[in-house]
Amino acid sequence: MTRHGDGSRGRDGVPALAMAGAVFGAVVLWLADAGRDPDTTSTFFSGVVGGLYLLTGSVTHLRRPCPLGLRMVTVGIAWFAEDLQVSIAPVPHTAGMFFRSVASACLLHLLLAFPEGRLRTRTERVVTGAVYVIALVLVPVGVPFYRSVTPNLLLVADLARTQDMLIDGAQMVFAVVVAGLLVRRWFVATPPARRVLAPVYGVGLVGSVASLLHPALPGSSALLVNEVAHLAALGLPVAFLAGALRVRLGRTAVADFLLQLPRIPPTELRDLLARVLGDPTLRIAYPCPDDPDSANNYLDADGRPVAPRPDDAVTSVRRGLRVVAVLLHDPALRADRHVLHAVTAAAALELDNQRLAAEVRAQLAEVRASRVRIVAAADEQRRRIERDLHDGAQQQLVTTALILRLARDRLGPAPPDPELHALHALLQRAADGLDAAMTELRELARGIHPAVLTEAGLLPALRALAARSAYPVHIVDGPALPPLADRVAATAYFVAAEAVTNAAKHACANQVNVHVRASENRLLVTVADDGVGNADMSGGTGLLGLRDRVAALDGKLVVRSFPSAGTSVHAELPLEGP
Repeated sequence: MTRHGDGSRGRDGVPALAMAGAVFGAVVLWLADAGRDPDTTSTFFSGVVGGLYLLTGSVTHLRRPCPLGLRMVTVGIAWFAEDLQVSIAPVPHTAGMFFRSVASACLLHLLLAFPEGRLRTRTERVVTGAVYVIALVLVPVGVPFYRSVTPNLLLVADLARTQDMLIDGAQMVFAVVVAGLLVRRWFVATPPARRVLAPVYGVGLVGSVASLLHPALPGSSALLVNEVAHLAALGLPVAFLAGALRVRLGRTAVADFLLQLPRIPPTELRDLLARVLGDPTLRIAYPCPDDPDSANNYLDADGRPVAPRPDDAVTSVRRGLRVVAVLLHDPALRADRHVLHAVTAAAALELDNQRLAAEVRAQLAEVRASRVRIVAAADEQRRRIERDLHDGAQQQLVTTALILRLARDRLGPAPPDPELHALHALLQRAADGLDAAMTELRELARGIHPAVLTEAGLLPALRALAARSAYPVHIVDGPALPPLADRVAATAYFVAAEAVTNAAKHACANQVNVHVRASENRLLVTVADDGVGNADMSGGTGLLGLRDRVAALDGKLVVRSFPSAGTSVHAELPLEGP
Protein backbone atom coordinates (compact mmCIF):
# COMPACT_ATOMS: atom_id res chain seq x y z
CA MET A 1 0.00 0.00 0.00
CA THR A 2 1.42 3.38 -0.96
CA ARG A 3 1.35 6.24 1.47
CA HIS A 4 1.00 9.89 0.53
CA GLY A 5 1.92 13.10 2.31
CA ASP A 6 0.14 14.07 5.49
CA GLY A 7 -0.86 17.58 4.44
CA SER A 8 1.92 19.26 6.39
CA ARG A 9 3.78 20.34 3.24
CA GLY A 10 3.70 23.91 2.04
CA ARG A 11 0.64 25.24 0.31
CA ASP A 12 2.41 25.14 -3.07
CA GLY A 13 3.14 21.39 -3.02
CA VAL A 14 -0.26 20.03 -4.00
CA PRO A 15 -1.07 22.74 -6.60
CA ALA A 16 2.33 22.11 -8.19
CA LEU A 17 1.54 18.40 -8.31
CA ALA A 18 -1.82 19.24 -9.87
CA MET A 19 -0.11 21.35 -12.54
CA ALA A 20 2.21 18.46 -13.32
CA GLY A 21 -0.83 16.18 -13.46
CA ALA A 22 -2.53 18.57 -15.89
CA VAL A 23 0.49 18.46 -18.19
CA PHE A 24 0.58 14.67 -17.91
CA GLY A 25 -3.17 14.53 -18.63
CA ALA A 26 -2.80 16.72 -21.72
CA VAL A 27 -0.11 14.39 -23.09
CA VAL A 28 -2.25 11.32 -22.33
CA LEU A 29 -5.33 12.82 -23.99
CA TRP A 30 -3.26 13.79 -27.05
CA LEU A 31 -1.89 10.25 -27.33
CA ALA A 32 -5.29 8.64 -26.81
CA ASP A 33 -7.13 11.03 -29.10
CA ALA A 34 -4.90 10.09 -32.02
CA GLY A 35 -6.76 6.79 -32.09
CA ARG A 36 -9.31 6.09 -29.35
CA ASP A 37 -11.35 2.95 -28.75
CA PRO A 38 -14.91 3.85 -29.89
CA ASP A 39 -16.52 1.92 -26.99
CA THR A 40 -14.99 4.20 -24.35
CA THR A 41 -15.85 7.71 -23.20
CA SER A 42 -14.80 10.69 -25.27
CA THR A 43 -11.54 12.54 -24.91
CA PHE A 44 -13.43 15.63 -23.78
CA PHE A 45 -15.28 13.74 -21.03
CA SER A 46 -12.09 12.11 -19.74
CA GLY A 47 -10.28 15.44 -19.73
CA VAL A 48 -13.10 17.18 -17.84
CA VAL A 49 -13.33 14.47 -15.16
CA GLY A 50 -9.57 14.29 -14.62
CA GLY A 51 -9.25 18.06 -14.71
CA LEU A 52 -12.04 18.49 -12.16
CA TYR A 53 -10.24 16.24 -9.68
CA LEU A 54 -7.01 18.21 -10.18
CA LEU A 55 -8.79 21.55 -9.81
CA THR A 56 -11.00 20.65 -6.84
CA GLY A 57 -8.08 18.95 -5.11
CA SER A 58 -5.96 22.09 -5.44
CA VAL A 59 -8.76 24.34 -4.17
CA THR A 60 -9.43 21.98 -1.26
CA HIS A 61 -5.77 21.97 -0.26
CA LEU A 62 -5.42 25.75 -0.51
CA ARG A 63 -8.55 26.29 1.55
CA ARG A 64 -8.03 23.41 3.99
CA PRO A 65 -4.41 22.19 4.10
CA CYS A 66 -4.91 18.51 4.87
CA PRO A 67 -4.38 15.17 3.07
CA LEU A 68 -7.81 15.35 1.43
CA GLY A 69 -6.70 17.72 -1.35
CA LEU A 70 -3.73 15.47 -2.12
CA ARG A 71 -6.03 12.43 -2.35
CA MET A 72 -8.25 14.25 -4.89
CA VAL A 73 -5.29 15.31 -7.04
CA THR A 74 -4.00 11.72 -6.94
CA VAL A 75 -7.35 10.48 -8.27
CA GLY A 76 -7.08 12.96 -11.18
CA ILE A 77 -3.56 11.83 -12.11
CA ALA A 78 -4.57 8.16 -11.80
CA TRP A 79 -7.60 8.86 -14.01
CA PHE A 80 -5.34 10.16 -16.79
CA ALA A 81 -2.87 7.27 -16.33
CA GLU A 82 -5.72 4.78 -16.64
CA ASP A 83 -6.95 6.56 -19.78
CA LEU A 84 -3.80 5.50 -21.67
CA GLN A 85 -5.23 2.01 -22.20
CA VAL A 86 -8.08 3.30 -24.42
CA SER A 87 -5.59 4.33 -27.11
CA ILE A 88 -5.50 2.12 -30.21
CA ALA A 89 -1.77 2.77 -30.53
CA PRO A 90 0.08 -0.28 -29.14
CA VAL A 91 2.73 1.58 -27.11
CA PRO A 92 0.47 3.89 -25.03
CA HIS A 93 -2.13 1.14 -24.82
CA THR A 94 0.41 -1.36 -23.41
CA ALA A 95 1.68 1.26 -20.92
CA GLY A 96 -1.88 2.08 -19.90
CA MET A 97 -2.65 -1.56 -19.11
CA PHE A 98 -0.32 -1.35 -16.10
CA PHE A 99 -2.57 1.39 -14.64
CA ARG A 100 -6.00 0.15 -15.71
CA SER A 101 -7.24 -0.22 -12.09
CA VAL A 102 -5.23 2.44 -10.29
CA ALA A 103 -7.89 5.18 -10.56
CA SER A 104 -10.48 2.91 -8.94
CA ALA A 105 -8.08 2.18 -6.06
CA CYS A 106 -7.33 5.88 -5.53
CA LEU A 107 -11.04 6.75 -5.66
CA LEU A 108 -11.85 4.06 -3.09
CA HIS A 109 -9.10 5.45 -0.85
CA LEU A 110 -10.59 8.94 -1.23
CA LEU A 111 -14.09 7.70 -0.37
CA LEU A 112 -12.99 5.91 2.79
CA ALA A 113 -10.69 8.75 3.89
CA PHE A 114 -13.27 11.49 3.32
CA PRO A 115 -13.56 14.11 4.83
CA GLU A 116 -10.40 14.25 6.98
CA GLY A 117 -8.19 12.65 4.30
CA ARG A 118 -7.09 9.88 6.71
CA LEU A 119 -8.31 6.32 7.19
CA ARG A 120 -9.82 6.01 10.67
CA THR A 121 -10.26 2.29 11.34
CA ARG A 122 -8.20 -0.84 10.90
CA THR A 123 -10.85 -2.30 8.57
CA GLU A 124 -10.61 0.72 6.26
CA ARG A 125 -6.81 0.44 6.19
CA VAL A 126 -6.95 -3.29 5.43
CA VAL A 127 -9.51 -2.85 2.63
CA THR A 128 -7.61 0.06 1.06
CA GLY A 129 -4.30 -1.80 1.29
CA ALA A 130 -5.79 -4.88 -0.38
CA VAL A 131 -7.19 -2.80 -3.24
CA TYR A 132 -3.82 -1.11 -3.78
CA VAL A 133 -2.12 -4.52 -3.84
CA ILE A 134 -4.51 -5.64 -6.59
CA ALA A 135 -4.18 -2.39 -8.58
CA LEU A 136 -0.44 -1.84 -8.23
CA VAL A 137 0.89 -5.42 -8.00
CA LEU A 138 -1.44 -8.11 -9.30
CA VAL A 139 -2.81 -6.18 -12.29
CA PRO A 140 0.69 -5.14 -13.57
CA VAL A 141 1.94 -8.71 -13.05
CA GLY A 142 -0.93 -9.95 -15.23
CA VAL A 143 -0.25 -7.58 -18.14
CA PRO A 144 1.91 -10.13 -20.09
CA PHE A 145 -0.97 -12.61 -19.84
CA TYR A 146 -3.80 -10.33 -21.01
CA ARG A 147 -4.86 -10.22 -24.67
CA SER A 148 -6.75 -7.05 -25.56
CA VAL A 149 -8.31 -5.68 -28.76
CA THR A 150 -5.40 -3.31 -29.27
CA PRO A 151 -2.16 -5.33 -29.52
CA ASN A 152 -0.41 -5.89 -26.17
CA LEU A 153 3.29 -5.59 -26.92
CA LEU A 154 4.21 -7.62 -23.82
CA LEU A 155 1.79 -10.51 -24.40
CA VAL A 156 3.22 -13.92 -23.48
CA ALA A 157 0.04 -15.99 -23.00
CA ASP A 158 -3.66 -15.29 -23.00
CA LEU A 159 -5.27 -15.56 -19.55
CA ALA A 160 -7.57 -12.59 -20.10
CA ARG A 161 -10.79 -14.43 -19.25
CA THR A 162 -9.36 -15.77 -16.01
CA GLN A 163 -8.04 -12.34 -15.07
CA ASP A 164 -11.36 -10.67 -15.88
CA MET A 165 -13.22 -13.19 -13.74
CA LEU A 166 -10.86 -12.69 -10.82
CA ILE A 167 -10.83 -8.90 -11.09
CA ASP A 168 -14.62 -8.72 -11.54
CA GLY A 169 -15.11 -10.98 -8.53
CA ALA A 170 -12.72 -8.93 -6.43
CA GLN A 171 -14.43 -5.72 -7.52
CA MET A 172 -17.81 -7.16 -6.51
CA VAL A 173 -16.52 -8.20 -3.07
CA PHE A 174 -14.82 -4.90 -2.41
CA ALA A 175 -17.83 -2.97 -3.68
CA VAL A 176 -20.05 -4.75 -1.14
CA VAL A 177 -17.54 -4.24 1.70
CA VAL A 178 -17.02 -0.56 0.90
CA ALA A 179 -20.76 0.01 0.55
CA GLY A 180 -21.24 -1.58 3.97
CA LEU A 181 -18.56 0.65 5.50
CA LEU A 182 -20.08 3.78 3.98
CA VAL A 183 -23.62 2.87 5.03
CA ARG A 184 -22.45 2.15 8.57
CA ARG A 185 -20.59 5.46 8.68
CA TRP A 186 -23.76 7.29 7.60
CA PHE A 187 -25.93 5.69 10.26
CA VAL A 188 -23.47 6.29 13.12
CA ALA A 189 -22.65 9.81 11.92
CA THR A 190 -23.91 12.83 13.83
CA PRO A 191 -25.84 15.63 12.06
CA PRO A 192 -22.72 17.77 11.42
CA ALA A 193 -20.92 14.76 9.93
CA ARG A 194 -23.89 13.89 7.72
CA ARG A 195 -23.99 17.40 6.30
CA VAL A 196 -20.38 16.91 5.18
CA LEU A 197 -21.00 13.43 3.78
CA ALA A 198 -24.33 14.21 2.07
CA PRO A 199 -23.02 15.71 -1.23
CA VAL A 200 -20.63 12.81 -1.88
CA TYR A 201 -23.09 10.13 -0.82
CA GLY A 202 -25.89 11.67 -2.86
CA VAL A 203 -23.93 11.94 -6.11
CA GLY A 204 -22.24 8.58 -5.54
CA LEU A 205 -25.57 6.86 -4.97
CA VAL A 206 -27.05 8.28 -8.18
CA GLY A 207 -23.99 7.23 -10.19
CA SER A 208 -23.94 3.73 -8.68
CA VAL A 209 -27.64 3.12 -9.37
CA ALA A 210 -27.26 4.39 -12.95
CA SER A 211 -24.24 2.15 -13.57
CA LEU A 212 -26.10 -0.91 -12.25
CA LEU A 213 -29.23 -0.20 -14.30
CA HIS A 214 -27.45 0.60 -17.58
CA PRO A 215 -26.75 -3.00 -18.72
CA ALA A 216 -30.33 -4.11 -18.01
CA LEU A 217 -32.17 -1.33 -19.91
CA PRO A 218 -32.94 -1.28 -23.63
CA GLY A 219 -32.22 1.35 -26.28
CA SER A 220 -32.97 4.97 -25.40
CA SER A 221 -33.47 4.22 -21.71
CA ALA A 222 -29.96 2.79 -21.51
CA LEU A 223 -28.58 5.90 -23.22
CA LEU A 224 -30.40 8.17 -20.78
CA VAL A 225 -29.18 6.23 -17.75
CA ASN A 226 -25.66 6.25 -19.20
CA GLU A 227 -25.79 10.05 -19.44
CA VAL A 228 -26.91 10.19 -15.80
CA ALA A 229 -23.93 8.01 -14.87
CA HIS A 230 -21.61 10.36 -16.79
CA LEU A 231 -23.09 13.40 -15.05
CA ALA A 232 -22.57 11.70 -11.69
CA ALA A 233 -18.93 11.03 -12.62
CA LEU A 234 -18.56 14.72 -13.44
CA GLY A 235 -20.36 15.76 -10.25
CA LEU A 236 -18.39 13.54 -7.86
CA PRO A 237 -15.23 15.73 -7.64
CA VAL A 238 -17.47 18.78 -7.18
CA ALA A 239 -19.34 16.90 -4.44
CA PHE A 240 -16.05 16.15 -2.68
CA LEU A 241 -15.21 19.85 -2.87
CA ALA A 242 -18.66 20.88 -1.57
CA GLY A 243 -18.45 18.47 1.34
CA ALA A 244 -14.88 19.42 2.20
CA LEU A 245 -15.38 23.16 1.98
CA ARG A 246 -18.61 23.68 3.85
CA VAL A 247 -16.69 26.54 5.48
CA ARG A 248 -17.84 28.79 2.65
CA LEU A 249 -21.42 28.11 3.63
CA GLY A 250 -20.40 28.55 7.27
CA ARG A 251 -19.25 32.13 6.70
CA THR A 252 -22.86 33.29 6.82
CA ALA A 253 -23.30 31.53 10.15
CA VAL A 254 -20.12 33.17 11.47
CA ALA A 255 -21.37 36.58 10.36
CA ASP A 256 -24.70 35.99 12.10
CA PHE A 257 -22.82 34.83 15.19
CA LEU A 258 -20.79 38.05 15.28
CA LEU A 259 -24.00 40.07 15.07
CA GLN A 260 -25.76 38.12 17.83
CA LEU A 261 -22.83 37.80 20.26
CA PRO A 262 -23.07 41.30 21.81
CA ARG A 263 -26.84 40.96 22.29
CA ILE A 264 -27.15 37.67 24.14
CA PRO A 265 -26.79 37.12 27.90
CA PRO A 266 -23.79 35.02 28.95
CA THR A 267 -26.05 32.10 29.88
CA GLU A 268 -27.09 31.68 26.23
CA LEU A 269 -23.58 31.59 24.74
CA ARG A 270 -23.41 27.78 24.72
CA ASP A 271 -26.76 27.53 22.91
CA LEU A 272 -25.64 30.10 20.33
CA LEU A 273 -22.36 28.28 19.72
CA ALA A 274 -24.17 24.95 19.41
CA ARG A 275 -26.62 26.45 16.92
CA VAL A 276 -23.95 28.15 14.78
CA LEU A 277 -21.72 25.07 14.67
CA GLY A 278 -24.65 22.68 14.25
CA ASP A 279 -23.72 20.48 17.22
CA PRO A 280 -26.36 20.21 19.97
CA THR A 281 -23.96 18.13 22.10
CA LEU A 282 -21.40 20.96 22.34
CA ARG A 283 -20.23 21.86 25.84
CA ILE A 284 -18.06 24.70 27.15
CA ALA A 285 -15.45 23.99 29.81
CA TYR A 286 -12.77 26.07 31.48
CA PRO A 287 -9.26 25.16 32.68
CA CYS A 288 -9.11 24.53 36.41
CA PRO A 289 -7.30 27.50 38.05
CA ASP A 290 -5.38 25.11 40.31
CA ASP A 291 -4.05 23.09 37.36
CA PRO A 292 -4.50 25.11 34.13
CA ASP A 293 -2.06 22.95 32.16
CA SER A 294 -3.93 19.70 32.72
CA ALA A 295 -5.43 18.17 29.58
CA ASN A 296 -8.47 16.75 31.38
CA ASN A 297 -9.00 19.02 34.39
CA TYR A 298 -11.88 21.32 33.46
CA LEU A 299 -14.75 23.17 35.15
CA ASP A 300 -18.21 24.01 33.84
CA ALA A 301 -19.82 27.45 34.13
CA ASP A 302 -20.94 26.67 37.70
CA GLY A 303 -17.43 25.75 38.83
CA ARG A 304 -18.11 22.01 38.90
CA PRO A 305 -15.62 19.49 37.45
CA VAL A 306 -16.40 18.33 33.91
CA ALA A 307 -14.64 15.60 31.94
CA PRO A 308 -14.58 15.07 28.16
CA ARG A 309 -16.60 12.11 26.92
CA PRO A 310 -14.70 9.36 25.06
CA ASP A 311 -16.04 10.56 21.68
CA ASP A 312 -15.54 14.28 22.33
CA ALA A 313 -13.14 16.40 20.34
CA VAL A 314 -11.46 19.18 22.33
CA THR A 315 -10.83 22.58 20.73
CA SER A 316 -8.92 25.19 22.73
CA VAL A 317 -10.07 28.81 22.77
CA ARG A 318 -7.10 31.15 23.24
CA ARG A 319 -6.50 34.80 23.97
CA GLY A 320 -2.88 35.32 23.10
CA LEU A 321 -0.97 32.36 24.51
CA ARG A 322 -3.50 31.60 27.24
CA VAL A 323 -6.19 28.94 26.93
CA VAL A 324 -9.32 30.60 28.31
CA ALA A 325 -11.77 27.80 27.53
CA VAL A 326 -12.22 24.59 25.58
CA LEU A 327 -15.10 23.38 23.43
CA LEU A 328 -16.06 19.72 23.82
CA HIS A 329 -17.78 18.87 20.58
CA ASP A 330 -18.50 16.39 17.82
CA PRO A 331 -15.27 15.40 15.98
CA ALA A 332 -17.07 16.03 12.69
CA LEU A 333 -16.78 19.78 13.28
CA ARG A 334 -13.09 19.46 12.45
CA ALA A 335 -14.19 19.21 8.83
CA ASP A 336 -15.26 22.87 9.25
CA ARG A 337 -12.03 23.83 10.97
CA HIS A 338 -12.01 27.39 9.60
CA VAL A 339 -15.56 28.01 10.79
CA LEU A 340 -14.68 26.47 14.15
CA HIS A 341 -11.63 28.71 14.53
CA ALA A 342 -13.51 31.80 13.39
CA VAL A 343 -16.30 31.21 15.88
CA THR A 344 -13.95 30.47 18.78
CA ALA A 345 -11.84 33.54 18.00
CA ALA A 346 -14.96 35.72 18.01
CA ALA A 347 -16.19 34.22 21.29
CA ALA A 348 -12.81 34.30 23.05
CA LEU A 349 -13.43 37.52 25.01
CA GLU A 350 -16.83 36.41 26.29
CA LEU A 351 -15.49 32.96 27.13
CA ASP A 352 -12.60 34.57 29.01
CA ASN A 353 -15.10 36.54 31.08
CA GLN A 354 -17.06 33.38 31.75
CA ARG A 355 -13.84 31.57 32.68
CA LEU A 356 -13.18 34.19 35.35
CA ALA A 357 -16.76 33.81 36.60
CA ALA A 358 -16.37 30.02 36.67
CA GLU A 359 -13.16 30.35 38.68
CA VAL A 360 -14.93 32.63 41.17
CA ARG A 361 -17.77 30.09 41.48
CA ALA A 362 -15.26 27.28 41.99
CA GLN A 363 -13.49 29.28 44.69
CA LEU A 364 -16.83 30.10 46.30
CA ALA A 365 -17.75 26.43 46.27
CA GLU A 366 -14.43 25.62 47.92
CA VAL A 367 -15.01 28.34 50.54
CA ARG A 368 -18.42 26.88 51.28
CA ALA A 369 -16.99 23.38 51.51
CA SER A 370 -14.22 24.66 53.76
CA ARG A 371 -16.74 26.41 56.00
CA VAL A 372 -18.75 23.20 56.23
CA ARG A 373 -15.63 21.31 57.23
CA ILE A 374 -14.80 23.93 59.86
CA VAL A 375 -18.29 23.76 61.36
CA ALA A 376 -18.23 19.96 61.31
CA ALA A 377 -14.83 19.93 63.00
CA ALA A 378 -16.03 22.44 65.61
CA ASP A 379 -19.12 20.31 66.36
CA GLU A 380 -16.96 17.24 66.72
CA GLN A 381 -14.68 19.12 69.11
CA ARG A 382 -17.73 20.28 71.09
CA ARG A 383 -18.94 16.70 71.43
CA ARG A 384 -15.49 15.54 72.46
CA ILE A 385 -15.14 18.28 75.09
CA GLU A 386 -18.63 17.51 76.39
CA ARG A 387 -17.75 13.82 76.69
CA ASP A 388 -14.43 14.64 78.37
CA LEU A 389 -16.13 16.89 80.88
CA HIS A 390 -18.84 14.34 81.58
CA ASP A 391 -16.59 11.30 81.78
CA GLY A 392 -13.53 13.02 83.23
CA ALA A 393 -13.80 16.16 85.35
CA GLN A 394 -17.42 15.62 86.35
CA GLN A 395 -16.77 12.07 87.52
CA GLN A 396 -13.75 13.26 89.50
CA LEU A 397 -15.86 15.91 91.19
CA VAL A 398 -18.61 13.39 91.99
CA THR A 399 -16.05 11.02 93.50
CA THR A 400 -14.48 13.81 95.55
CA ALA A 401 -17.89 14.95 96.80
CA LEU A 402 -18.72 11.39 97.93
CA ILE A 403 -15.40 11.15 99.82
CA LEU A 404 -16.07 14.45 101.59
CA ARG A 405 -19.56 13.33 102.59
CA LEU A 406 -18.21 10.03 103.92
CA ALA A 407 -15.64 11.93 105.97
CA ARG A 408 -18.32 14.30 107.27
CA ASP A 409 -20.66 11.43 108.17
CA ARG A 410 -17.93 9.69 110.17
CA LEU A 411 -17.68 12.76 112.40
CA GLY A 412 -21.35 12.40 113.21
CA PRO A 413 -24.16 14.92 112.87
CA ALA A 414 -22.85 17.37 115.55
CA PRO A 415 -19.51 16.46 117.16
CA PRO A 416 -19.11 17.96 120.71
CA ASP A 417 -15.44 18.77 120.27
CA PRO A 418 -15.19 22.38 118.95
CA GLU A 419 -12.35 21.47 116.59
CA LEU A 420 -14.26 18.49 115.19
CA HIS A 421 -17.33 20.67 114.89
CA ALA A 422 -15.34 23.22 112.82
CA LEU A 423 -13.95 20.38 110.67
CA HIS A 424 -17.50 19.11 110.13
CA ALA A 425 -18.55 22.58 108.95
CA LEU A 426 -15.56 22.81 106.60
CA LEU A 427 -16.35 19.41 105.07
CA GLN A 428 -19.97 20.50 104.60
CA ARG A 429 -18.90 23.71 102.86
CA ALA A 430 -16.48 21.77 100.62
CA ALA A 431 -19.23 19.30 99.66
CA ASP A 432 -21.66 22.13 98.90
CA GLY A 433 -18.98 23.86 96.82
CA LEU A 434 -18.40 20.69 94.83
CA ASP A 435 -22.17 20.38 94.24
CA ALA A 436 -22.23 23.95 92.94
CA ALA A 437 -19.17 23.26 90.74
CA MET A 438 -20.81 20.14 89.29
CA THR A 439 -23.98 22.13 88.55
CA GLU A 440 -21.95 24.81 86.76
CA LEU A 441 -19.97 22.11 84.94
CA ARG A 442 -23.18 20.47 83.73
CA GLU A 443 -24.43 23.83 82.49
CA LEU A 444 -21.11 24.42 80.75
CA ALA A 445 -21.25 21.00 79.10
CA ARG A 446 -24.81 21.65 77.93
CA GLY A 447 -23.71 24.96 76.43
CA ILE A 448 -20.80 23.34 74.61
CA HIS A 449 -22.87 20.47 73.25
CA PRO A 450 -25.83 19.03 75.19
CA ALA A 451 -25.70 15.27 75.50
CA VAL A 452 -29.48 15.06 75.16
CA LEU A 453 -29.18 16.47 71.62
CA THR A 454 -27.03 13.53 70.55
CA GLU A 455 -28.96 10.94 72.54
CA ALA A 456 -32.59 12.00 72.10
CA GLY A 457 -32.74 14.52 69.27
CA LEU A 458 -33.62 18.16 68.65
CA LEU A 459 -37.05 18.54 70.31
CA PRO A 460 -36.06 16.87 73.63
CA ALA A 461 -32.94 19.07 73.70
CA LEU A 462 -35.07 22.18 73.18
CA ARG A 463 -37.47 21.11 75.93
CA ALA A 464 -34.49 20.63 78.27
CA LEU A 465 -33.33 24.14 77.29
CA ALA A 466 -36.76 25.54 78.13
CA ALA A 467 -36.84 23.71 81.47
CA ARG A 468 -33.55 25.27 82.53
CA SER A 469 -34.61 28.80 81.62
CA ALA A 470 -35.36 31.30 84.41
CA TYR A 471 -38.39 32.65 82.53
CA PRO A 472 -41.12 31.06 80.42
CA VAL A 473 -39.87 29.47 77.19
CA HIS A 474 -42.63 27.77 75.22
CA ILE A 475 -41.77 25.09 72.70
CA VAL A 476 -44.45 25.07 70.00
CA ASP A 477 -45.06 21.46 69.02
CA GLY A 478 -45.84 20.80 65.39
CA PRO A 479 -45.89 17.67 63.25
CA ALA A 480 -43.20 15.12 63.99
CA LEU A 481 -39.85 16.07 62.52
CA PRO A 482 -38.16 13.78 59.98
CA PRO A 483 -34.72 12.36 60.81
CA LEU A 484 -32.18 15.18 60.88
CA ALA A 485 -28.49 15.18 60.02
CA ASP A 486 -26.31 15.82 63.08
CA ARG A 487 -25.08 19.15 61.73
CA VAL A 488 -28.61 20.34 61.00
CA ALA A 489 -29.88 19.39 64.44
CA ALA A 490 -26.89 21.02 66.16
CA THR A 491 -27.26 24.24 64.17
CA ALA A 492 -31.00 24.45 64.90
CA TYR A 493 -30.34 23.89 68.61
CA PHE A 494 -27.66 26.58 68.86
CA VAL A 495 -29.82 29.07 66.95
CA ALA A 496 -32.58 28.54 69.51
CA ALA A 497 -30.16 28.57 72.47
CA GLU A 498 -28.47 31.82 71.37
CA ALA A 499 -31.81 33.53 70.71
CA VAL A 500 -33.17 32.44 74.12
CA THR A 501 -29.97 33.63 75.86
CA ASN A 502 -30.15 37.02 74.09
CA ALA A 503 -33.79 37.41 75.11
CA ALA A 504 -32.82 36.79 78.72
CA LYS A 505 -29.80 39.11 78.72
CA HIS A 506 -30.88 42.02 76.57
CA ALA A 507 -34.56 41.95 75.66
CA CYS A 508 -36.19 41.96 79.13
CA ALA A 509 -38.71 39.53 77.65
CA ASN A 510 -41.56 37.99 79.59
CA GLN A 511 -41.99 35.04 77.28
CA VAL A 512 -40.15 33.36 74.41
CA ASN A 513 -41.76 31.07 71.84
CA VAL A 514 -39.67 28.52 69.93
CA HIS A 515 -41.31 27.02 66.85
CA VAL A 516 -39.62 24.19 64.92
CA ARG A 517 -41.18 22.57 61.86
CA ALA A 518 -40.27 20.92 58.57
CA SER A 519 -41.54 22.35 55.29
CA GLU A 520 -40.76 20.48 52.08
CA ASN A 521 -36.99 19.96 52.23
CA ARG A 522 -36.25 22.70 54.77
CA LEU A 523 -36.17 22.85 58.58
CA LEU A 524 -37.63 26.12 59.87
CA VAL A 525 -36.66 27.41 63.33
CA THR A 526 -38.29 30.59 64.67
CA VAL A 527 -37.58 32.11 68.10
CA ALA A 528 -39.75 35.13 69.00
CA ASP A 529 -39.81 37.17 72.22
CA ASP A 530 -41.94 40.05 73.51
CA GLY A 531 -38.99 42.14 74.70
CA VAL A 532 -37.79 45.64 73.95
CA GLY A 533 -36.40 44.83 70.50
CA ASN A 534 -33.61 46.86 68.89
CA ALA A 535 -31.46 43.74 68.37
CA ASP A 536 -28.40 44.52 66.24
CA MET A 537 -26.78 41.81 64.12
CA SER A 538 -23.46 43.65 64.21
CA GLY A 539 -23.59 44.39 67.92
CA GLY A 540 -21.98 41.13 69.05
CA THR A 541 -20.43 37.89 67.96
CA GLY A 542 -23.30 35.56 68.89
CA LEU A 543 -25.67 36.26 66.00
CA LEU A 544 -22.78 36.71 63.57
CA GLY A 545 -21.44 33.29 64.52
CA LEU A 546 -24.91 31.82 64.05
CA ARG A 547 -25.18 33.41 60.60
CA ASP A 548 -21.87 31.83 59.55
CA ARG A 549 -22.92 28.46 60.95
CA VAL A 550 -26.27 28.59 59.14
CA ALA A 551 -24.60 29.74 55.88
CA ALA A 552 -22.20 26.80 56.09
CA LEU A 553 -25.21 24.52 55.63
CA ASP A 554 -26.52 26.58 52.69
CA GLY A 555 -29.17 27.95 55.01
CA LYS A 556 -30.47 31.45 55.76
CA LEU A 557 -30.75 33.42 59.01
CA VAL A 558 -33.07 36.43 59.29
CA VAL A 559 -33.34 38.66 62.38
CA ARG A 560 -36.28 41.06 62.68
CA SER A 561 -36.35 43.48 65.60
CA PHE A 562 -38.34 46.66 66.16
CA PRO A 563 -38.45 49.04 69.16
CA SER A 564 -40.91 47.78 71.80
CA ALA A 565 -42.15 45.10 69.39
CA GLY A 566 -39.89 42.22 70.31
CA THR A 567 -37.38 40.27 68.27
CA SER A 568 -37.71 37.22 66.05
CA VAL A 569 -34.85 35.05 64.83
CA HIS A 570 -35.76 32.85 61.85
CA ALA A 571 -33.46 30.17 60.40
CA GLU A 572 -34.03 28.00 57.34
CA LEU A 573 -31.85 24.91 57.06
CA PRO A 574 -31.76 22.10 54.46
CA LEU A 575 -32.96 18.86 56.02
CA GLU A 576 -30.09 16.84 54.60
CA GLY A 577 -27.33 19.37 55.17
CA PRO A 578 -25.22 20.94 52.37
